Amino acid sequence: MTGSSGSAAEPGPYRPPFGAHHKSAKAEFEPNAVMVKFKKKATSSARKAAVSKVGATTEDSVTSNVVKIKGDLSAPELLKKVKADPAVELASLNYKRHIAAVPNDEYYGTDQQTYLNTVRMPQAWDLSKSTGSQIVAVLDTGVDAGHPDLAGHLVPGYNAVSSTRPNPVDDNGHGTMTLGIIAAGANNGIGIAGVGWNVKAMPVKVLDANGDGYDADIAEGIDWAVAHGANVINMSLGGPGDNPVLHNAVINAVNHGVVVVVAAGNDGTAAMQYPASYPEAIAVAATNAGGVLTDFSSYGDWVDVAAPGWDILSTGSRALTPAGYEPYWYCTGTSCSAPIVTAIAALVKNKWPSFTPAQVAQRLEGLARDAGPRGIDRYYGHGIVDAYAALGGKTTTDFPVLAPDGNDQPARAVPLSPGTISATINTEGEVDWYRVPPTASRTLQLILTGPEFNEDKYSVNFGPRVEVYDANLNGLGSAVKAYPDIDAGTGRPIWGAQVAKTTVTAPAGEVFIAVRNDNGSRDTRPYTLSYGEGGTVNPGVVPPAYQIRNVGPDDNRLEVSVSTTPMVTFAQDMDAFSIGPNTVRLLNGKTGAVVPTTLGAYDASTRSVVITPTAPMLDGTPYRIDVNGVRHAGADVNLMPWSSVFLTSDEPPKKLTTFTGSGAYLAAALAWTIPPTPDLEQVIVRRITGGKAPTLTTGTLVYARTGTAVKDTGLAQGTTYTYAAWAKDRAGHYSMPAVKSLLGMKSGISTTSTLVNYGGSITIKGSTLRIDNLAYAGLPVNVYVRPKNVSTFKLLAALKTSSTGTLSVVDKPAVSSVYMLTFPGSADLMGTRTADITVQVAPTISATLAPAAIKLGTTTAFSGYVAPGHAGQTVYLQQYGSRVWKSIASVKLSTSGKYAFGIKPAVRGQIAYRVWFPADADHAQAYTVNKIVTVS
Repeated sequence: MTGSSGSAAEPGPYRPPFGAHHKSAKAEFEPNAVMVKFKKKATSSARKAAVSKVGATTEDSVTSNVVKIKGDLSAPELLKKVKADPAVELASLNYKRHIAAVPNDEYYGTDQQTYLNTVRMPQAWDLSKSTGSQIVAVLDTGVDAGHPDLAGHLVPGYNAVSSTRPNPVDDNGHGTMTLGIIAAGANNGIGIAGVGWNVKAMPVKVLDANGDGYDADIAEGIDWAVAHGANVINMSLGGPGDNPVLHNAVINAVNHGVVVVVAAGNDGTAAMQYPASYPEAIAVAATNAGGVLTDFSSYGDWVDVAAPGWDILSTGSRALTPAGYEPYWYCTGTSCSAPIVTAIAALVKNKWPSFTPAQVAQRLEGLARDAGPRGIDRYYGHGIVDAYAALGGKTTTDFPVLAPDGNDQPARAVPLSPGTISATINTEGEVDWYRVPPTASRTLQLILTGPEFNEDKYSVNFGPRVEVYDANLNGLGSAVKAYPDIDAGTGRPIWGAQVAKTTVTAPAGEVFIAVRNDNGSRDTRPYTLSYGEGGTVNPGVVPPAYQIRNVGPDDNRLEVSVSTTPMVTFAQDMDAFSIGPNTVRLLNGKTGAVVPTTLGAYDASTRSVVITPTAPMLDGTPYRIDVNGVRHAGADVNLMPWSSVFLTSDEPPKKLTTFTGSGAYLAAALAWTIPPTPDLEQVIVRRITGGKAPTLTTGTLVYARTGTAVKDTGLAQGTTYTYAAWAKDRAGHYSMPAVKSLLGMKSGISTTSTLVNYGGSITIKGSTLRIDNLAYAGLPVNVYVRPKNVSTFKLLAALKTSSTGTLSVVDKPAVSSVYMLTFPGSADLMGTRTADITVQVAPTISATLAPAAIKLGTTTAFSGYVAPGHAGQTVYLQQYGSRVWKSIASVKLSTSGKYAFGIKPAVRGQIAYRVWFPADADHAQAYTVNKIVTVS
């Protein structure tokens, strides 16, 4: 690939001219065949009898329990008959599905980086560049297995379309595109970077050369992929028509731990698409690179997330790429958005292999960035996927939304005079209301003209729809021009402004006019609405009565006060008994949870009801007013389900509810309570030495995450620390700081002696004071001791300080010991620890000399005991002479600690003797008293 657009002179990516931009919403199925799942207990003969009774034959086996049968009856008749057979558990028409991509001749393009930034893919690659052992199955038209950008990224696949051609060869091009978005080699110097960076992809062919395929093949492909190790499945295909057998295949995949991602479809309508509508699947809508829903993207409450699906560059089949182009194709459609989500799901699954499909979906949905109407909506689902956040990165701000224009309901309709008015639909699903002042009965002609409709130039286009109502909001007529006409010669759309016209007979009184974009998207380019009286009546389709006259706050209103009391005003009289907490509710738009409210009594005079939250609403939070199950007065007819959303003002986060600290030795434990903050990004804690609180730019960062506690270590002793904590929301707002100071403390220790004889006592004295010498009475202080030759301290005494901050304790050490004192800290004070102080313990040694006077040549005895006894330890007899003591004999102590020496002096005179006990691990050295022998 050498450029952003293809030309014969300079090879570049190819824009394949695949068919219509919007697929038909009409369900298609195989005309004389149905899919049948027999009950597990059904015998072989019972199964054969069921097929024979309807004059059909078994066409082929789809799965172990599902077969396709074909006969002469039409498929609906065949279905009706087989469903009645007791051996049959499920049966369905064999619906046809279509590729969901809509590649076209778009002349302007965006490079790959632009749309990958929309889902924050470059940042995500910093966290993960591989799907590891996760295998991604791509159920599509097959693959060009020899494409150089897919080399090394394919595992063996399967062809469910043809039993005679086992290899899933791509004869359409669509499958190579969808697979390449996921698995094209990244950082290999050629082509494009697959979203998964380094992926093992499994091509499973379930669609034919025309991009069509039947559910029997699709279900077979799902089961094959599951049986052969797929962890994630991508299906960029779909169509209308619910098939329980196909649904069963999806359920089976999910039950086996496989994540199933499906393109939402390209109808540009709310018609349900399958398999995207199945709740077990992740249904993906398409946006442009700016995060705006495309006009072709199908929508509905079954949409889960959105991702870019406009002008996505991918690998193309080499055999199908025209001469002069590189085998890289531009892809537009939900077929192209689904693979982006699939690759991200595989990255998530690789990072957390134990995640269930529901947990993967929860991570993708819960961390998606809101777009369009605030909260969960039918256009973006939970929002646009955020790959970086899904893989553990920080969340970021939501996509912006424009403020409403103030005419969202009939009660706020803009007065319309004969002539022309211009406005825009600037939010998905928005309705602009206008009213014609009351006059006598007359004929009204309305013309709604949109801006240029051209899907070769714009990802978002306006399909004009205008509806007319009387003063009571009963329908009078409508007109719609959803999509341009098709040129009979070329088969291409005729681009240009689309015009919707209707002429109605209006009764006396006000007339209300509703304008909307038929495909649900927004378009910042203006439309024009004109009206006049007269003309031939041609009302078109008469719309049903509109049920709501007013709602507060306005639909899609931003910056709503958290103390607002929502209300709904109905257009006609309602059955008061049908209005209750289960039919008129307030929901959290982000989570879908019901908000506790008190519902006021229905006011028949104003046709209104007030919804009062039992607690203040959260700031910066989307809310949805939901009306479902309310009936008209005097008629057992429910209103159509209706909802309206608003967003509370995003004030700076509230100050932390609590911020507590506890000092320790060289550490501090901090904890806090976060007030309800739905858009919380992180709690930031900083510290500084001294009593002045840090700011957001001073001191040391201690914590910046979303938890509720932290232990700060590596602190200095005798130092005061002051902490400040802020809550920060995704919009970058900070709360007021919560402040906590922990005062520095100091402790001292001393003993009455550092040497004591065995059996003697010492007094350990200590003090604990604030660093400015302030004393605290009653502080808990622990005195610890350990033998000098042991490393572990034991508690000697748990004391409390006096009014002067002092304390003392008496100890009688049996061996040489080390003492230290600690103050563990408190809610306001840092902890302290003194230096070690050692007290040596010397054994006591008794001494007896008998006789003390002897004749030369005779012997005297020097004996005694060592306490405590050191059986087997050597003691030495020392003699004094020439001004030094010299050891002249040694003996080992007995089991009782006794020793005895015989002395036979060689000279006459007075000679001094003593016994020496050398120091050991437990005790200091010791000596007996000196004994004098007189030799005559």
